[in-house]
Amino acid sequence: MPSDTASIEELACAGCHESVVDEPPTGWPAAAGQPPEFSHRDGSVLCPDTRGRLREPVEAR
Repeated sequence: MPSDTASIEELACAGCHESVVDEPPTGWPAAAGQPPEFSHRDGSVLCPDTRGRLREPVEAR
């Protein structure tokens, strides 16, 4: 049966299209609430949209 979820190797940042890892960004401040599930390979937050909202990774094709 096929799966609807992509593997981590198939995911990329929606803003810059770089590969992502399934780890929270490094240095996420506790005051900001629960950290995102994904980050860039260097540990930085994924690129925000034009309104400054954090995005989920997208499937790279």
